[in-house]
Amino acid sequence: MGRINLTAFALGLALVVTGASIPGRFDGTVSAQALNPCALLTTDEVDSLAPNTTINAGVASSVPAYGYTTCRYTWGTGVGRFELDIAVADASRMFAGVSPDQVKQRLLESVKAETSDAVLSEIGEAAVFKPDSVAYATATALVKGRILQVHLGGLFAREKKDQIVGLLKAAAARL
Repeated sequence: MGRINLTAFALGLALVVTGASIPGRFDGTVSAQALNPCALLTTDEVDSLAPNTTINAGVASSVPAYGYTTCRYTWGTGVGRFELDIAVADASRMFAGVSPDQVKQRLLESVKAETSDAVLSEIGEAAVFKPDSVAYATATALVKGRILQVHLGGLFAREKKDQIVGLLKAAAARL
C-alpha cells in the first residue's frame, strides 16, 4: 500500500471536525445502529468548559454511509459564542486502504515542532492536540479503529487545552 497523502489526511480530519455535509447523503439523524456521540460525555463534563453558563443539550447528526457521527453543543452569543463538537468516524472508511499503523503515524506526524501542538499520551493508540488559532482547538485520537475528535470553537479556545484534552480522554474511555 502506498503512503497516505498528508493533504487527504488533513482534509479528512477537517471534515470530521467541521461536520461538513455531503450533498444527498446527510440526513441529520443518528440511526439506531450508530454510536451516539452525545453519550460519550456527561453534562457535567461539558459544563466544565463554561462554569456558570447554560450549555444547550448536544445535537447529534450522522453520515451512516461513512461511519461518521457528531454531537454539537453550543452556548453564548456574539463574540462569547462557543461550539463544542465531538466527532467519531470509522478510520477504515475515512481512510480506505490505509492501515491503522499508517493512520497512527500520520496523526503523530501532524504535530509541528515549535508550536502549541502536542502529542497526548495514554489516550487510544495515538492522540494529539492542535490549536489551529486563538479561536479553534482540536484534540484527536485513534481509538479502537475510530477517529475521535473534540473540537472547540470560540474566542480563546486554545487556552482551554486541559479541558479539551480531558474531554477527549473521557470520551475515549466510553468509546
